[in-house]
Amino acid sequence: MSYQKSDRIIPKRKHKLKKLPPVSKNLLIVVIMLMVFGTVAIFSATSPDGIAIANNPLYYPIRHIVFCIIGIITMLWASKFPYTRWKKYVVPFATGVIVAIALTLVPGIGKTDYGASRWLVIGPLQIQPSEFCKFACILRMATALSQIKNTLWTPLFKKHVFIILIMAFIIFKQPNMSMLIMLFSTCAGMTFAAGLNPAIFLMGAGGAVVGITALIFKSAYQSTRIIGWLHPELDPQGAGYNILQSWYAIASGGFFGAGLGASKQKLYYLPVGYTDFIFSVIAEELGFIGISVLIMLFILFITLGFKVAARCKDPFGRLMAFGIVFCIGFQAVTNMCVASGVFPVTGVTLPFISYGGTSFIATSLMVGVLFNISRYGKRKERKPEGGQISEQPQT
Repeated sequence: MSYQKSDRIIPKRKHKLKKLPPVSKNLLIVVIMLMVFGTVAIFSATSPDGIAIANNPLYYPIRHIVFCIIGIITMLWASKFPYTRWKKYVVPFATGVIVAIALTLVPGIGKTDYGASRWLVIGPLQIQPSEFCKFACILRMATALSQIKNTLWTPLFKKHVFIILIMAFIIFKQPNMSMLIMLFSTCAGMTFAAGLNPAIFLMGAGGAVVGITALIFKSAYQSTRIIGWLHPELDPQGAGYNILQSWYAIASGGFFGAGLGASKQKLYYLPVGYTDFIFSVIAEELGFIGISVLIMLFILFITLGFKVAARCKDPFGRLMAFGIVFCIGFQAVTNMCVASGVFPVTGVTLPFISYGGTSFIATSLMVGVLFNISRYGKRKERKPEGGQISEQPQT
């Protein structure tokens, strides 16, 4: 028996990668511009400290670029990870964050600076795990609020609030009042956005304000900050020093600024000029024009982010998008108000602009999730035969 080769050619199968829906292009452009703006600002604001620490003006910019690379990778991953799957990881993520912030209070593991134990030291790395509390709270609130309708007093909501209160208690023990205010404000904003009774929102917000105010005045350190904010001229070398130096920087900038790199206040007059008060350094170097551009970028980010939330068909995605935009926007406004003297000194950084690896990566994670919601949140599945169009997001 003879075997003959068949002349039939079997075509090879082509495996096509599934093309993902595009993210919001305008929002992506704004985020990239904020990252570039922050990198330039850090390059200018950190040069004196870099020379003093490592005799290298690029010491902090190089580290910041490394954080940017990690943050961008995190953002890309989160933008491709379907946001609906985060429901499965609400409990593990929150548990990991609670363990991490609790470890900051353990002697030998946590690091204490300026009277606060907020950092974990792992080899050459220094991590501030409380930054991830923001996303953990947003996840838990979005999960709870998307499943309730008329009242907050349900076992599900109480369960999620209990976990958030555990986070808040540990953060209070660090202490980190600015993070407490941010978490409670974000939770209150999400409750209001969920469409619940405004009276519930007002009662919760009022209770939070009263509680935080009592805690502030109970602490001698925090009450001194408040007095220094209200009357900085009474203690210009103590409690009022930061605000006065920040004012000098902003006033010196004028309309056009002194020029990039020409700030005098960053030469050890303005403490932490590359984190808490980087807005003041930008105002001194780039003037009213520079800070107007920066403020406009944040306004665009908030506007475009809320559009993503409004277009999302899924309640969970809509609330999570709102919480992310509200949290980042509230943090930016708080930092600018602190630098301007409108709010007391809180230690809140400016998102994407201030130096800080953990803050940058945590913010990148949240923005990546926002990008994913812009991919899938407004999509509708194909109309099934004889049925109606489904508005459930694709996963």
